[in-house]
Amino acid sequence: IILRNLSTDEVSVFIYENWLSKTKGPKRTKICELAAIVNEEEMVERTTYTIQVKTSDIAGAGTDANVFINMFGENGDTGPVALKESGNTNKFERKQTDVFHFADILSLGEMCKIRIWHDNKGWHLEYIEVSDEIMDKTYRFPCDRWLAKNKDDGQIMRELACASLIVIPGNCKYEIAVTTADADGAATKENTWIVLEGKRARSKEFVMENSSKKKRFLRGATDTFEFSCKNLGEIASICLGHTPKDNKKVKTQMTWHVKDVTVTEKELGNKFIFHCDREVPLSSKRDGFVTVECTKAIESFASKVRSLVPIKYEIIVVTGNEKGAGTDANVSITIYGSNGDSGKRPLRQKYRNLFERGHTDRFLLEMLDLGELQRVKMEHDNSGVSPGWLLARVELTNTANGVTTIFPCEKIQRLEADREAADTADRVPVLTLRNKENYKCMQSIPIKQSKNKAITETGQRALTHKQR
Repeated sequence: IILRNLSTDEVSVFIYENWLSKTKGPKRTKICELAAIVNEEEMVERTTYTIQVKTSDIAGAGTDANVFINMFGENGDTGPVALKESGNTNKFERKQTDVFHFADILSLGEMCKIRIWHDNKGWHLEYIEVSDEIMDKTYRFPCDRWLAKNKDDGQIMRELACASLIVIPGNCKYEIAVTTADADGAATKENTWIVLEGKRARSKEFVMENSSKKKRFLRGATDTFEFSCKNLGEIASICLGHTPKDNKKVKTQMTWHVKDVTVTEKELGNKFIFHCDREVPLSSKRDGFVTVECTKAIESFASKVRSLVPIKYEIIVVTGNEKGAGTDANVSITIYGSNGDSGKRPLRQKYRNLFERGHTDRFLLEMLDLGELQRVKMEHDNSGVSPGWLLARVELTNTANGVTTIFPCEKIQRLEADREAADTADRVPVLTLRNKENYKCMQSIPIKQSKNKAITETGQRALTHKQR
């Protein structure tokens, strides 16, 4: 497969040279994952993941269900992976640790979260640890909750943020990119030094050496250095100094004009940018430094997701009020936000006939904070005597901050599929409601948000939470 970016004209090549088939080829698979090859170099390494799953030590904790996992990192996600082959004959028994190995998988980079679920009634999961062979790191994802239809909140799917790194080789590594100003007299032949001031701690002084063999700090040039120290947390400011080589005495007044400094935390990829545009005087003492506050901090995706907390979302689904509008099918929802997606979540309740004509059904689902909500995908499995469904609108409320997002349809949509279709995949009706400004081809209108309990739609009076 060859992909060309029409804006940059960059070409990416994906090479497989094998069968995608259940009956042919050595892999017997219909799915393959390929790394892009740009300028004859693979963009993503392959690694081996070792997954340890610890079942809790409480009554009824074990399960005979089929368990699945989806792992997320800075390079994307693995997609659903079945946890099949463990060293134990009976997997996921009480107080048991099951180990699974997955070789030759595209590396996710720094991991941030996992999604774990099963297809049966109940299971109490204590934690999951994932080891990346190439990166030599182990990530822990604590759970200590039920994945059960009849316990806790009734969910059999959990999203777990990375709580900690079990193995951290050495100290935290920092990359420092220093740009000297492009002006007369900006360069220096002497050494410079830097101190990082973090919210957790302050680094030691790090000398950025200049030499006759490798000249640095030339006019308009950017020089890169790396050093390690304990984790400093968010970098708030830096101190820059200018010192003579070999501790020589300063005879003349000299300065080094530094334009910008960018500090990158190698562990997670967080960047801290400092716009300096300052002249640093040459001084043999350590009192001739300048201090610069952080101008901009860029948090990496992995770091952002690790800091997310579980949020409960109230989901309101309104069925149309026409003859035959209701459905007997099993309905699912996928919610998409600025922090990712929820995964496919079934909408069900005990002892209730859901999605009937003119009815409003309410659900409460817990998932990691999705950020600003962008779109939802509604689908059902086309089962039951009368599966066709007339959907009017969907409302989502973040119960932590009270923000409600409404996904109405300009034209009420009927989710229906051809029962005679040969392929099962063709029989699953799906409807996606999006922001009209970005997806003008969809029959939907812009989402509306309100931080109040009352929600106002155009031409309608405000409704209280209870009335809605």
